[in-house]
Amino acid sequence: MFNKLYLLLLSLIFISSSVFAQSGSLEGKITDKNTGETVPFANVVAERNGNQIAGVTTDFDGNYTIKPLDPGTYDLIVSFVGYGQVTLEGIVVSSNKITFRDVQLSEGIDIEEVVIKDEKPLLDPDNLGGKTVTSEEIRSMPTRSVTSVAATAAGVYQSDEGSSVNVRGSRSEATDYYVDGVKVRGSLALPQSAIEQITVMSSGLSAMYGDATGGIISVTSKGPSNQLFGGAEVVSSHMFDDYNYGLLGFGLSGPIFKEIKSDGSKGRAILGYFLAGEFRNIDDNSPSAVGVWKIKDDRLDDLKNNLFVAVPNQQSSSIGLLSNATFLRADDFENVQAKMNTNSSGFNLSGKLDFKPTLKTNLTIGGAVSHSVDHPFVYTYSLLNWHNNSEEERNTWRTYARFTQRFGAQEGDEESASNIKNAYYNITVDYTKNDFERRNPNHGKDLFRYGHVGKFNTYKDRFFSFGEDTASGVTGFIHRGFIDTLMTFDGSNSSNPDLAAYTQQYYDMFSENELQSLSFGGSGNRGVIRTANDLGELGLLNGQGPRNVYSLYYNYGDQYGSYGKQQLEQFSIRANGSADIKDHAIQFGFEYEKRTDRSWFVAPNSLWGLARQLTNFHILELDLANPQFNPLGTYDEVYYDRLVNVDAQSRFDANLREKFNLSDDEFIDIDSFDPNQLSIDMFSADELNENGLISYYGYDYNGDELNSAASIDDFFFDRNDNNDYSRNIGAFEPIYTAGYIQDKFAFDDLIFSIGLRVDRYDANQSVLADEYCLYDTYTASSNVDLLSGDYVRPVGIGDDYVVYVNDLDNPTEVVGYRYGQDWFDQNGEAINDPKVLAQASTTGQITPYLVNSEDSIPVFKDYEPQTDFSPRISFSFPISDEAQFFAHYDVLTQRPPTGNRLNPISYLYLEETVNAFVNNPNLKSEKTVDFELGFAQTLNLNSSLTLSAFYRELRDMIQVVKTNYSYPVSYLTYGNIDFSTVKGFSALYELRRSGNVSMSANYTLQFANGTGSSATSGYSLVNTGQPNLRTTIPLSYDQRHAFNLSMDYRFDSGKDYNGPVWFNKQIFANSGANFIIIAGSGTPYSRQSNITQDGAFGINQRSTLEGSLNGSRNPWTVRINTKLNKKFTIDVGQLDNKRKLGFNIYLQVQNLLNTKNVRSVYRATGNPDDDGYLSDASAQTDINAQNDPQSFRDMYMMKINNPSNYSLPRMARLGIEINF
Repeated sequence: MFNKLYLLLLSLIFISSSVFAQSGSLEGKITDKNTGETVPFANVVAERNGNQIAGVTTDFDGNYTIKPLDPGTYDLIVSFVGYGQVTLEGIVVSSNKITFRDVQLSEGIDIEEVVIKDEKPLLDPDNLGGKTVTSEEIRSMPTRSVTSVAATAAGVYQSDEGSSVNVRGSRSEATDYYVDGVKVRGSLALPQSAIEQITVMSSGLSAMYGDATGGIISVTSKGPSNQLFGGAEVVSSHMFDDYNYGLLGFGLSGPIFKEIKSDGSKGRAILGYFLAGEFRNIDDNSPSAVGVWKIKDDRLDDLKNNLFVAVPNQQSSSIGLLSNATFLRADDFENVQAKMNTNSSGFNLSGKLDFKPTLKTNLTIGGAVSHSVDHPFVYTYSLLNWHNNSEEERNTWRTYARFTQRFGAQEGDEESASNIKNAYYNITVDYTKNDFERRNPNHGKDLFRYGHVGKFNTYKDRFFSFGEDTASGVTGFIHRGFIDTLMTFDGSNSSNPDLAAYTQQYYDMFSENELQSLSFGGSGNRGVIRTANDLGELGLLNGQGPRNVYSLYYNYGDQYGSYGKQQLEQFSIRANGSADIKDHAIQFGFEYEKRTDRSWFVAPNSLWGLARQLTNFHILELDLANPQFNPLGTYDEVYYDRLVNVDAQSRFDANLREKFNLSDDEFIDIDSFDPNQLSIDMFSADELNENGLISYYGYDYNGDELNSAASIDDFFFDRNDNNDYSRNIGAFEPIYTAGYIQDKFAFDDLIFSIGLRVDRYDANQSVLADEYCLYDTYTASSNVDLLSGDYVRPVGIGDDYVVYVNDLDNPTEVVGYRYGQDWFDQNGEAINDPKVLAQASTTGQITPYLVNSEDSIPVFKDYEPQTDFSPRISFSFPISDEAQFFAHYDVLTQRPPTGNRLNPISYLYLEETVNAFVNNPNLKSEKTVDFELGFAQTLNLNSSLTLSAFYRELRDMIQVVKTNYSYPVSYLTYGNIDFSTVKGFSALYELRRSGNVSMSANYTLQFANGTGSSATSGYSLVNTGQPNLRTTIPLSYDQRHAFNLSMDYRFDSGKDYNGPVWFNKQIFANSGANFIIIAGSGTPYSRQSNITQDGAFGINQRSTLEGSLNGSRNPWTVRINTKLNKKFTIDVGQLDNKRKLGFNIYLQVQNLLNTKNVRSVYRATGNPDDDGYLSDASAQTDINAQNDPQSFRDMYMMKINNPSNYSLPRMARLGIEINF
């Protein structure tokens, strides 16, 4: 039934040629100012940046509607014969909203044009569930972040400047971002000069929007202008701090071709352009209020030259070597303002071409490019090893084309009497590509250079013991194997000189202190390294790194050891159509989207170790069947060649010998090779996968892009020319389609908006046929011996119930059944714990009745596409011109945002993996049911108050689960088991500019409770073997109280100036200050009763809960951001050709009071800088056992005061804009 409804809706949409786009509309009534009578057939024109965008004539009742209009700021020009022309400037049109503006005309042919500066209405009947911020307001705000602008709206939580947001208790991934109607994948960054407006929709979403259960943040870029204009901007913080923020921006817009009027003059722009860009360079983009600790430069130089210290062994007279870094004290470190080697640089470009041959036809082609190179902060590198931070490069390309066709009367035409009016459709086609690469900046894609220490040559010799040769019976000195006699090192050509220094200094100190070799006894072994074991984990082989320092920090010289790349593509066709049919405003549309995701990550440091492990494995044994003799006199020396076991030879070893023409029995010293001689394609796919060194899809195992699809059967069965499994995994290519229809109409005084959205999601991949059994099973209706004859199926057991038996290979008895996740005993009675079925088997393990007990290949089926129906209902009831009620009911759905890509490698090694974690490609969509009831009231001519109460139910949220009693092993995966409720109240006070001040203040009281705050918040619980318990607790981003104040204080110029006058100068003309004050209560955390070593890593320890989960709260936070600016103009050029240059000088300060807001605390103490470990009596023995207890204490105190526990510090930036 649902499929038929879905197809019917899509058919209607296609027949209507409708398509999706981001747009708004202008509506209103034109009346005679003196008589109040309506003015039919008046001309109404909407202009933007001097370009005439659209024009209509009023109907018989004086009403007009102009749509679609791209979100932005417009001038409305109204004229009619016998009346003076009226221009209403600065009308803000928001995405998917109706902007209402009525205009009064004065009769008289000699009346001059009236120009009125538009004022935002105190009550906007079509925009009560969100917030729109214009480009002018954004320029005044002390932020350049889209998310921080959005966070000024009520119900939007943001932990700190620039971070992601949670809308009304939803998870951060539940909110979608749009730029010019295109859903964002990759970078959201746009030049600030390119942003026309930002619209936040936190509730009451139109049926146009789907695939989001939180909110929508829509960014609209500026369009071309009718006259050439441009500007540039320079911003810097170099004179204020060490963060060294630098930005250079520009914007340029104008016409390319203009309409030629009948009198030869130029009219509107037929073809225009807009281009904007920003180039930035920042040394520390996310500093901390407490700074960061680092070793002093002179002590670092000393450490580089003295990596080890020789200390006497207290239990013997021998000398031992220890890492010198473990003896550093507090005086050797310093606290610095900015993080080291965390530079971020890049650029954003945005452009648009607008072709408008007529007022009814428009073609817009736009795009954006974003490039960045970042060096992420690694806290465990920050003390000693910051210069080895990784590097990440991101590139995003976004382009779109939108065609819009309007129908009906335009300016100067007589309004049609048809019942269908204001009809239009548009078609948008867009493509986005996002490339990401993470690398060691010194090595990039040269994988064997990662971890390369130098060239090692190991010399071997036979060793003998007296005995008898079993093949010949000869008694003598029998060859028992090979022994390392000398190991030399040359680090002069090392790819990592820091690592080479460790090995070279170790060699030197080994010799100076005459340390004992482990190769074989004798005084001749002192001071000489003969075997790799002599390096003792202090000297380094290829692929190894230095020991960490007390499990607190990585040591100097440790190399970043990961390389990866990712490519995300998105192609979509969106469509939207609209028409006013009598009193109904009908909107309908369609959306098709296909994504293509690829990823390839490798652990290159570990390639050396794997190569060492796989090389020579087939010649480790001696050919004892073919002894050879060396006469020595009384007893002969019996020796053997290496036995070549071809079946045990690895693919890597075979390829290596083939490449360098080496015989099969020749011992290869892999550490003597140069990294340029080795490559990853010398391994087989299984050699890399078995050792967990690669993760990939959409690329082959070598990192080359797959040009054709790869099925699940290809992964398990396809082989290459060497007869090795290829293990190709295709790109993740989900398909999302949707259709919607919405009707807006009035019933008496009630204004209704009713819509329906139908979403269809196809993961376009294979899924397990049965999540509880990898292999094919018999069901209750199967025609086999055990299920026939005297067998009687219990009542209630269906044909497709899976059968469980007492023995895997020789089943003789049915012990139970399962249908989906429901279990039954042998009598058909439902049971809660399938443990009884396992205990009834001969092995004590769960035993399904397998079709073939020798199966090793999992059974898959095609993913079944999901279809979701999402009704949307809203209404508003105007009590008067000054007050109105509003309410809405929405059902929102979102495709699985994480954990749903099929990864065949997980199933290949499932039985060998302890606590295996497997993606769930069969996840359902998440769902939110949203209710809101509100009241809006104007308080006076300049202020209003809006009150609203909201309630949300978040269903089928994704969480980690354990599939207990699955076969062949239980495993962890994702499931749609989480549930949350959000209850809240918000109050919004808005003060339209009154004198010098405008202000918006909001307060939100919110109770966000649920069973999980993220898709992985339950991991620790289920990983301990606990069942999938569900209990409702405060969510980790539940901010109970949130206050937000945005205030702008500004002086005008000329006759409107009301500020101080000094020396006959309006000193503060066109200047002002903007303040944003954000205050909120602390978010929850779970208190613990025991002390744990939270500052260390790699330590297995378990905390004990004190009280309830998320029962404690972090402290309140307060942030005050401000921006001061002064505008002025300068005349340039000759007297007869003067032009004005506009200047805007500003100072932006974030965290004005330099407040050390606490973002996170340690669970045992409730403090951000102390976990209680150093003062814990039970820890003193372990502390005093360290190489240098005081060094450990000093470093631990620095480590535990984690910069991420605090907010951003005060940051000041000086900027200047020049416009022409």
